[in-house]
Amino acid sequence: MEEKVIKILSDVSGVPCDQIGLDSRLLGNLGISSFDLADTVVMVEAEYGIHIPDERFRELETVADILRVLGEESAE
Repeated sequence: MEEKVIKILSDVSGVPCDQIGLDSRLLGNLGISSFDLADTVVMVEAEYGIHIPDERFRELETVADILRVLGEESAE
């Protein structure tokens, strides 16, 4: 799961996968805008066949946050 999410983030941000870690900040380190974040969430949802509610977007600050929310939403 981690590798796929990092690949999506790399595609969106242009930052190489090997420079993205769990503590990488989406808006800071990766330069992902709020619009890019929405696109990222759509890609993650499509990849895993889940829906992440819009109100959870504000929780997404790091790569680890995406993985945590993805895991929580997949479990429901």
